[in-house]
Amino acid sequence: NTSASYGSSVTLRSNTFTRTGYTFNGWNTKADGTGTSYSNRASVSNLSTTDGATIPLYAQWKVNTYTIAYHANGGSGSMSNTSATYGANVTLRSNTFTRTGYTFNGWNTNSSGTGTSYSNEASVKNLTSTNNGSVTLYAQWKANSYTIVYHANGGSGSMSNTSASYGSSVTLRSNT
Repeated sequence: NTSASYGSSVTLRSNTFTRTGYTFNGWNTKADGTGTSYSNRASVSNLSTTDGATIPLYAQWKVNTYTIAYHANGGSGSMSNTSATYGANVTLRSNTFTRTGYTFNGWNTNSSGTGTSYSNEASVKNLTSTNNGSVTLYAQWKANSYTIVYHANGGSGSMSNTSASYGSSVTLRSNT
């Protein structure tokens, strides 16, 4: 508490309160912010004419906003960022990146896929509590698979198929 006498100025204490996902935005004489506002460490005087009065000042909070950026992570194309507000759900953008030979397989907070995963167009909330922060989501890719089928083309006999994945080497079966 800070003590003051009528007719003299006093500097309000510096805020030491914290609130996750919010930034301190001054003091107010009413909890809902409809009273008289004061900035942090403001010089004030004559808040009351009553001897021994207690004047409560309530911390005022502004909700933090942040940006979600999208990274192609080996793919190509571009996507606009998503603006988000702490405490509110936001839908991730639908992937528009492409990568030859691969299928999009969701988003991750780590390019290697070892972070937190999110599906395409997932509803997310509170990816960061930092005001004006940025979170990058990396496209995750799954190599397309295919089958090599062997045809005798006029010959006789049969051979089993070979399974392969895009970008991987494969040894073709020999005719035995």
